[in-house]
Amino acid sequence: MRDFAQVLQSANEDFEFSREMRYYTGKLHVAIGDQAWQAAYDDGKLLSVEPAAADPRDAAIWIRGSREQWEDMTAEYPRPFFQSLQSSSVRHGVQLSNTHQLFAYLPALNRLMQIFRQLNAEGA
Repeated sequence: MRDFAQVLQSANEDFEFSREMRYYTGKLHVAIGDQAWQAAYDDGKLLSVEPAAADPRDAAIWIRGSREQWEDMTAEYPRPFFQSLQSSSVRHGVQLSNTHQLFAYLPALNRLMQIFRQLNAEGA
């Protein structure tokens, strides 16, 4: 599985992700098992992505899942209900922040998952 910081750097260069992430100012926190990252955005521009503590603290958007859940979500051909963040949350227990920002930027986050799958398929 790819390092999430690399995934975000690749997503930052993706037109669709960048278009859907435009205007976002705030923090995105992602936890994969016992590893976590926090990315800072200003008006849709990625400012930084760094390892973080497991607690999302003041991040408006956060996603938390076990390593196994992330492996299923980022598989080249995800099992049923692992193809999107919402269905992964509802059916498989992936935790999502319940904020307006999460739902406003859900298309960007689902595109991020597609990019993650593509990078995994290309190999670590």
